[in-house]
Parts: sequence; C-alpha cells; structure tokens
Amino acid sequence: MIVNTRKMVGAGFVPVAAILLTWWTPSAFGQVGSALSSNPMTHQGINQPGISDLQKSGETEKPFVVVKDVKKAMDDADPKVRVDGLKRLRDLNSPEVNPLLLRGMADPDIRVKIKAIDILGGREVTDAVPQMSQMLFLRSTEPAVKLHLVAALGRIADAGGTLPVMQYLDEQTDERSRGTAVFALGEIGDTGATDVLTRVATEDKSEMVRRLAQEALEKIDGELPTQHASRLAQSQDKAVVPTDQRLSKLRQMDEEMQKAQGH
Repeated sequence: MIVNTRKMVGAGFVPVAAILLTWWTPSAFGQVGSALSSNPMTHQGINQPGISDLQKSGETEKPFVVVKDVKKAMDDADPKVRVDGLKRLRDLNSPEVNPLLLRGMADPDIRVKIKAIDILGGREVTDAVPQMSQMLFLRSTEPAVKLHLVAALGRIADAGGTLPVMQYLDEQTDERSRGTAVFALGEIGDTGATDVLTRVATEDKSEMVRRLAQEALEKIDGELPTQHASRLAQSQDKAVVPTDQRLSKLRQMDEEMQKAQGH
C-alpha cells in the first residue's frame, strides 16, 4: 500500500522532498552528487542557474560577441577556459547557444560535460533529450556524468527522458543515484513510470527512496506540484508583473501630461 504523503503533512509529517531541500531545490536539482563534491547530492561551482556572469559583473555584451568568444573558448586546450566559456551561455538569448552547449556535452573533459549538461537542464532544452538519453545508455559515460544527465532530464521534464531514466534507476544500487532517478521521474510526470515507481515505493530497501517514489507518484497523479510546474508559474508571473508596472507608469504619465495641459 502506498502512503499518501500529502495527507500525512497535516498530521505533522513533512514530505521527504521538503526535508531534503538542499538536495532538490530548483538551483540544486541538476547539481546532484558527483565525484567533484563532498556533499552527496549537491556541488557548488559547477552550476547555479540564474544570474549570468555578465549580469553579476554589470557588463553587457551583444549576443553575437559572446557567441564568438565562446566558440573560440571551446577550441582552447584548457578545460577551465571551455567551462568558463559555457558559463557565459547560461542566460544568453541566441539560436547558436544550444548547439554550443550540445557540443560541450561531447567534450572529452568531465568538467566541461557536466557544465554543459547542467546548463541545458537549467534552460530546459528539449532538443538535448535525445543526446542525453543516448549518453545514459553508454557504458563509457562516467557515473558522475550520468547522475547529472538524470537530474537534467528531470529539469527538462520531457517524456522522452522517461525510459532512459527508468533504465538508469533499474541499474543503480546506491541510495543517492536511485533517489535522483525517482525524483526525476516525478518531475517528468509521465504515467509510463507509474508501475516502476509503485514497485520502488513498496520494495526499495531505502526508506528515503521509497518516500521519494511515493511523492513522485503523487506528482504524476497531480496531487503534488513539480518543481518544473513551479518554475513555469514563476516565469509567467515575472512576465506579467513588469507589464502591469509599465502600464501603470504610462497611465500616471498620461495623467500628469493632461494636468500640465490644463485638461
């Protein structure tokens, strides 16, 4: 029997996704455990979606200039230069951004791969799902990279990522990897994962993973919101507020002009 975690909240039970906020917040989801961090589910410095490096420094550059610089950086022999180049694409609006990020996924250096994967996940690029899925199937893909791929597929929330994430889940034995995969399936929200999640929710040896599976099932059933839906709602709110503010200011200016003209 699957426990309804939502009902248990009222009785003083806090859902495991809330307890593990540092694991799977929007900024941390896509940064889950890698060999690059001592924290099992997050790592700082690899990817923190949001404010771009250019915005932080107050600089402004035209997109074509940034793209040109990043293309040059991607040909540099130093992986750090390539990583820094990809960082500049995080919030850039240009049709050339995604191809550069997809190129970064195929980079021979693990740091560059992870940076590209995390940014693609943060940008929710559905065009990246086929390549990400293929990389998950390859035995040559590093375990740390696979973990980031699963997290990114969850952030993108495209049904095309369901099958590869389910296969990844079936192959993992550690709690961290299985928890990440279960959470990703809940974010994707594909009913095709229901049977697998039901089995995990009742049979997995980890209580934490079982609870995550329960919450994932509730997300798929629409009883709990997903991070993806929350981000979408927030982005819509951000688009509405500035418009209202602009209209209000225009009306105020119009009233002041009419007063000045003696109307």
